[in-house]
Parts: sequence; structure tokens; C-alpha cells
Amino acid sequence: MSKHAMLALAVLALGLAPVPAPAQGREVTGRVTRLLGEVPVGLATITEVGGQGVAQSAADGTFRITVAQGDVRLLVRAIGYQKKEVPVNAGESNVVVKLAEDPFRLEAVVVTGQTTTLERRNATTANVSIRSNELNTAPAQTVEQAMQGKALGAVISMNSGAPGGGAQVQIRGITSILGNGQPLFVMDGVIISNDAISDGANSITGAGTRTTSAGIGGTQDALVNRLADLNQEEIESIEFLKSAAATAMYGSRATNGVVVIRTKRGTPSATPQFNLTSRVGRSAAYRLLGTRQFTTVAQVAALPYGNGATSPDPNLLSELYPSGQIPFTHDYEKELYDNDAPSYEVTGSFNGGTAATQYYVNLTARDETGIARNTGARLYALRTNVDQAFLNGKVKVTSGLNITRNSLNRGLSNNDNTNTSPIYGFAYTPGVINLDSVDATGTYVRNPFNGGGNGVSNPFETFRYLRLNELTFRQIGNLNASWSALSAAQHQVSVTATGGFDRVQISGDLFSPPFLEYEGSDGFFGRTVRTEGNIFNYNLQLAGTWAYQPTNAVSLTTTAGYSWETQYNRVVRTRSRGLLAGVETTNSGTVLQVSDSVYADFRDMAFFASEQVLALNERLALTGGIRADRSSANGDRHKYYVFPRASASYRFPDLGELVNEVKLRGGWGRTGNRPRYGDRDVLLAVGTTIGGTATPVQAGTLGDSLIKPETLTEIEAGADVTFLKRRLQFEGTWYSRRITDLLLQPATIPSGGITNRNINGGELSNKGVEAGLTAAAVQTRDVDLTLRATFAKNKQEIKNLPAGVPRFPAPGSFGASFGRNFISPGGETTWIWGNVPLDANRNPLPIGVLVTDPSAVAFIRDTVAGNYNPDFVMQFSGSLRWKRLTLATTVSWQQGGQVSDMTRDLWDEGGTSRDYDDPVTRETMGDGWALNVPSGYTAGSFRYDSWSNGDVRAYVEDATNVRVRDISLSYQAPDSWLQSLGARSLRFTAQARNPFVFTHYWSFDPEFNNFGATNLNRFIDLAPFPGNRQFYLSVDVGW
Repeated sequence: MSKHAMLALAVLALGLAPVPAPAQGREVTGRVTRLLGEVPVGLATITEVGGQGVAQSAADGTFRITVAQGDVRLLVRAIGYQKKEVPVNAGESNVVVKLAEDPFRLEAVVVTGQTTTLERRNATTANVSIRSNELNTAPAQTVEQAMQGKALGAVISMNSGAPGGGAQVQIRGITSILGNGQPLFVMDGVIISNDAISDGANSITGAGTRTTSAGIGGTQDALVNRLADLNQEEIESIEFLKSAAATAMYGSRATNGVVVIRTKRGTPSATPQFNLTSRVGRSAAYRLLGTRQFTTVAQVAALPYGNGATSPDPNLLSELYPSGQIPFTHDYEKELYDNDAPSYEVTGSFNGGTAATQYYVNLTARDETGIARNTGARLYALRTNVDQAFLNGKVKVTSGLNITRNSLNRGLSNNDNTNTSPIYGFAYTPGVINLDSVDATGTYVRNPFNGGGNGVSNPFETFRYLRLNELTFRQIGNLNASWSALSAAQHQVSVTATGGFDRVQISGDLFSPPFLEYEGSDGFFGRTVRTEGNIFNYNLQLAGTWAYQPTNAVSLTTTAGYSWETQYNRVVRTRSRGLLAGVETTNSGTVLQVSDSVYADFRDMAFFASEQVLALNERLALTGGIRADRSSANGDRHKYYVFPRASASYRFPDLGELVNEVKLRGGWGRTGNRPRYGDRDVLLAVGTTIGGTATPVQAGTLGDSLIKPETLTEIEAGADVTFLKRRLQFEGTWYSRRITDLLLQPATIPSGGITNRNINGGELSNKGVEAGLTAAAVQTRDVDLTLRATFAKNKQEIKNLPAGVPRFPAPGSFGASFGRNFISPGGETTWIWGNVPLDANRNPLPIGVLVTDPSAVAFIRDTVAGNYNPDFVMQFSGSLRWKRLTLATTVSWQQGGQVSDMTRDLWDEGGTSRDYDDPVTRETMGDGWALNVPSGYTAGSFRYDSWSNGDVRAYVEDATNVRVRDISLSYQAPDSWLQSLGARSLRFTAQARNPFVFTHYWSFDPEFNNFGATNLNRFIDLAPFPGNRQFYLSVDVGW
């Protein structure tokens, strides 16, 4: 039996041990209120100092707790308030506790080690914590969307507006070119997957390739990452560990930061507490492209994709409009993305328990209706958490189980080579016929434009009959067992075992009936794709902690331990083309293709140790640690790579009325990013079949048996200052990161049969600043006003590449015509490179000169055409309470940065863009354009010809935007209403997500990205699913 199984059985035995009967005690009742105005404080935790009594206050602030006989002390904590310890004499049975507010959360705890924490006032590194109430200001598609605008130093982007999510979290810029670029997500001690698996949509759209088995599924398929399976209603808090001085505790998986998620848990109460939340709402596109208005047949006939030469029926327009006049232009977007069916969400939670046993159960059903027909997302989630204490609290076991079922129907979007993605196809389809109509046989009208026939599609027909479903069934389990082996006046020794698993089963189902217009374009009618993905992760950690307090002014905490992690990811796809009529199974097709891939199979082991010191009456805080990792991904699987860290802070308290307290902090750390699966291997590929047996051939990429983790070394320094009687707080942080041993894949000589090889080398730097200002502006009995503003800016640069490795374009882009990142020493990783016309001195010429004065162009070169890194990002949030009304909102502002708007390129090429007929002026074209255009040019034709002649800048646009991420207005019902319902709380709330977006950007949203969650090339806007705003009404009732 393995040691891991033995540990699991030991922990299980603890869970089955009998619970000892509680000792005799006495009951104390009381009430928790706010110091100013005596407003009741609900959900405060009341614990008996040195005893077992635990309770939680109700919505009216009242509580009931059982404590030991004699004099006792109660410690009272509540989120947003300063903790308070109050004495209760032997003869007292009722107390009133008044808590002072803590608007800056200085007493909240932050993670400092595998088993250690510090109060935020003593934190040695910059940290971000998002509480449950902030996550749920308004309903969100996913947890990432709920976090947008709330995490200083993190860029959280939705990749499209399709239902069910699809997002990327990037902390302090990119840290890798080819390696993993997403943070490590840890929920209740379990490392969880955030992988994204394609359901094979490119088998329809043709994005990438769709004729080979290797081309089933791709990054352009509007992928959904697995954080979409989480239910934010279950989450208590989310903490971002940004600095390497903090993340180094996670070793070779922490270069991109760590996101620690804690779920809600039960609290002791005299009676169980039940909460029910019901929401209903609707969604609508917050921005559509509009369309060119056609008034005559001659306008349509003049289009390169609308005239008779490219239509199967050259007389169609004359038959539809014999007068030659077109009275009405269809806006196909408005007609397709018009689904206003309601969305709903119902969440019920049940929690309670005693001092020894606490439980929490949550059930959620959420139905998000997509704005396009027959699209949507349904999530069903169950969460159970149980905490159990044994042997008078010496042994504690906490466990949790999360089960989710996530069903997605997102339709087609993004890049397209078959005219099936709606925004792509509409670009070449003038709105002069009613595509949303059927004939007497029920067949949709055929799209006659852009060549007609099966070279195009009717998106209304496609979205009615195409089935593109993704079903995910997921289970996440966690178990933590701790034993307080020694508890003395100066010494406390404990042993902790933490482990868990994350199992994900994904089933993709794509079925395209043979009668759809686009079918047959590859010679086969009808196709089906089945995708089966399996992800299984588990991790185990054993740690011992010794806390030593030699004096009241000094405490030391030492931790040492061991961890084991595994990660497995396998995807099998089967595609069949040329289906029998009425049959949907893959074995009924003419051509069958199978793809079976293992994307990850890792086994990692680590040893770690850390030390934490609080001294000088908690003014000085010191933390340090080291972790040694080895991984099956490394070239030498037995070698340990060491990741050290150290940080410190010092507080200057009670300085005066203007400046109350100053804390200086600094840290240094080193983390890693392990190689990808297979980077170490000299791989063989499958060749031709001889005699019924596949033959091995040399793979195109050569592995490196010495491959090792990328290494990030970071220095961080900052200060936290409190002003004006603790009404104003400033935080500022500067950081400098150096990433070495980058994972690279330079080209080799193709004649050798190998086109690329995997190596370590090169250096990337990343420097930035972060600042935040929080104001508790008003605090009275009737009014509370809290405001917060943050600022972030960073710059990323390639310092060098290994000798013999020339500069190269970042992988996953379209090329110099559309814009791409380039990896070039001395260049920024966010520069947009593309074709730009230059004069004889190699200076860039005005945009459009290839049309206005081509003789002035001496060269067209692939050079820097823009930069998608913003000048800065600011975030604003605020909360205003007036009596029983509370208003909360979050606003984001991105200044600068640029995007390659290839959606506009499509619509200009098709002659259907809304501003195609605008005149060429400074107002319509913007700065940087030549304006002396030849006769006959309009704004749309000028833009397109400038681009097609070789100037990528024609569609590189400013991405500046301001958006209201979320807003809510709630009303807390009076006590008289509660009495009539027999409830303890009742709240009504109006909520909105993305109600307002302000930008001059032409297309849908400068945040969207055709390639999904990628390290680089995050600036390609190409026919995405439109973004949407959501409005909800909610009712929350507690009993």
C-alpha cells in the first residue's frame, strides 16, 4: 500500500472516531453592533478565548453562545470591523459588543506560507483579496468576470461575449513565450485545472485546418476555460499572490502568480440557518456593428462580393427589386442576436452546527440565455463543507466536495474560412434579402452572395439546426486534518495533512446536418464530431509547524513539509464526414478521423521550509522560505530546483492625526515555470501504414533531455500609509522581474527532417508600478461611503536571446498582414509588428500613402506598427449606504493600447461596414492618415485598399475604453416585514453587468481576442460573439 493511501486511511479513521460529549457550561447571550450608530452587525464570529464556545450573530446582531463556568473572554470578529476581545464575568449572562469599522481590512489575514498567515496590517508583500459580497455585486458568466476591475495588478479579460465565459487572468504581465501563462489556482488546498479544450468547432468554420485529424479543434474555437465550472455563490474570498516573495512557496508552478480561493464554511449557531437567493434577468448586446444602408441595386452590384459575377443567380436582385430601388436594408446582427428570453438563477444554502461540528451546503441552478438564438449556458452546482473537531479540539478535520454540471451551447464565432461564423459571413452579405425566412418546404432561403452555394452559409439556418454542445461533469474534493500535538504557554506544535482531487469529464457533441447550405464544400455532406476530455489532478501535502513565543513582543513560526502533485489530461476526438441521411453517429460517415492526445502527464515532488517572525510588538515582520522541486517534465527528472524567498515589513504606528501609520515593505523571491509536457522527449511521429501497421518517423520537433524550468527572480518594494484618523489609506508598490532560461523553439535546417528544437535560453524583463487609494469618506449611523481607486502600469521587454537564435514571430498569429508579436532583443513583447510603408530613409510614411502617393514608398517592411500594452489601467469601486439602501459599483478605465481590428477589415472588404460611405476627412479617418485620396474613394474603400496594398496600420486602432463593470442597488427590508415572514433577513436588489461601455473603438470590444487565452498576440479582433449587458432583479431571504 502506498504512503498516500495509508495517509488517506488514517485521516478517514479520524473522521469515523466518536465525538466526545461537550463539557458542562453556561449560556451567554448578547448583541453585536457598530460603534457608530449602533447598527446591528450580522455574521460576526464570537469565540471563547481558550475554550470551545463558538457562535455567529444573526442579521439583528444577536447571538447565543455556550461557554465554560467562571470568568471568560470572548473574541468577536466581523468582516469590515476591527476585532474586539471582551470579558464576561461569572455572574454575567448578557453582553453588548460594539465594533469599530475596519474599512481597509487591516485585520484580514493573508497567506504567507503553506500553513501560515499574517494579518494584513503586517503583510510583507502586496496582496489583493476579494470578498464574497464584492464578487456578487452583479451576476457574472464566470468567476473571472466577477473579479474584473477588483484585482490591482491583474488584467482579467473576457475573450468573447458568448454565453458560459472564456477568459484569461494575467498577473503583472507575461512571463513566458511558449510556457504556461496562467496563474496557479488553488481552492481549499486543492490545485484545480483551468484548461480549455476545443469541441471541434473548426470542423465547421475551417479556422486553422479541418481536413486532417490533427486539425480537429484549435485555439480559435472560442474556448471555455474550466474556471467557468466554479460557482461564485460558494466562494468566501479570493486572494491574489503576486510577488515572487509570496508565490515561491509553490515552486515551479508559480511564475504567473497564485490565486487562492476559499469557499464558504459553516458556523456554529443555536438553530440552522437557511438562505435563498432568486434572480431573474435578461441580456442584450451592448454593442453591434451596424450595417451599410443600401438604396439601389447598382450599389450592391458594384460590390466585389455582391455582383452577378459571384452570384449563382445574376438576375436575383433585378427580380427582387425591379425598380432598381431598395427600400429597406436588413441588419442581420440585430435579427440574429435578438434573443431576449429570461435568464434565471436560484441558490439555496444551509449551514450551522455546534462548537465541534459545522456544516455548509449550497445548491445553485443557473440558466444564462445567450443573445443569439439557441445559445446559452446552464450550470448546476452542489457544494458541501464539513468541519469536525475531536479530542477537545486537538484534532480538526475539514472536508469539502463540489459537484458541478456545466452545459454550454455557444454557437459559432471567431475566425472562419467557410463563411459560417455569423459576423464573418455577414461582412460579405449585404442586407438586401431576408435570410430569416423559409419556403413552403421549410427550407431556409439560400445566401446568394460571396459566390453563393455551399461556399457560404445562412447563419439563421445554421443557428437553428447546428448542434454544438459541450457538457462538463466535474468533482472537486478536499480534506484537511490537523493535530495540535503540543499546546503550551510558549510552544505550539501541530501537524497538518492537506490533500484533494479535481476530476473533469468533458463531452463535446457537434452535429451538422447534410442539408445546411455550407455542407458539401469539401465534397462531403454532413459531419459530426465527438470530443471526450478527461482531466484528473490530485495533490497531497504534509507539514509540521512549530510556533514559539519567547516573550509577549516576539513570536516565531517554523514550518517544514513535503508535497506531491499529479496532473493528467487526455483528449480523444472522433470526426466523421459524409453522413447517412438522418444518422448522427461517427461510424456512419464516409471519412472517419480520430485524434487521441495526451496534453499533460506530470508528477511533481517538493520539500519546503519557512520561517515567520513577528517582533517589536508586531511592528517588525520577517518571512523567509525555500522550496526544492522536481518534476517529470524536466530533462533530469531526479534533479531538485531550489526556489528561495524572503520579505520584511516595518510599521511606524501612531504618528499623528494627519499621518497615522506608515508601513514599509520589501521582498525578493525566485519562482519557476516547469517545461511543457513532452518538451524533454525526442519524439517519434506516426508515418504511413505498411502491412496494416503504422510506421514510426522522426518528429518535426526535437526535444531536449536537459530542459529545465523557466526562472523568475523578482524584487518588490512598497509602502502602506494611513491618513486622517484612519479614513484614508494609500498603498504603492514597485516591482522588477527578470525571467531567464525561457522555453524557446528555434527553427533548424529542414533538410535534416527536424524543423524545430526545444531549448532554454534568453531573458525577459518586466517592470511596473501599482498604487491604490481607499477612503472611508463617511461613517455615520445612516450613511456609509467607501471609495477606492487603483492604478497599474508595466513594461515587458526581451533582453536577449541565446547565441545563434535569431529574432522570430511569436507563435499563434496570422502574419505581418494582420499584426503579430515579434520576439526581438531590445523590443517589447507587446509591440504589434506588421507591414508598414517606409521612405528612402526608412521612416514610416502616413497611413494610406500606398493609395494616395505610391511613388513615395521605398520599402514595405515588417516593423513596429503599434503596441497593445496600455499606457495605464485604473479601476474604481465604491459603496454607498443610506439607511436601508446600498449602492455599489465597479468601473474600469484602460488608457491607450492598440488592437488589430480585423473585424472591420472584413466588413470593409465586403463593402458592408456602417461607415463605408463616409467621406475621407480628418474626422472620419483620424490622425496619421494621408487625405489626398483619388476621386471615388470613400472611407471604407480607402481603409481597405490601404491595408490590402501593404499597410497593417489601417486597422490598428486605439483600445482606450471606460466601462461600468457592475452596479447594484439593494434594499434591506425592515424588521416588521421579517416578522410577518418569519425570516431573519430580506433584501431586494437590482443588478447590472456591463451596463455601459464607452470607447471610440470600431468593433465590439477591444478586450476580445480571437486566439483565446494566450501569452502573446492578445490583440486580434476577428468576428467574435458580440458582448452583452445583463440586468437582474434579485430577492435574498434568510431564515
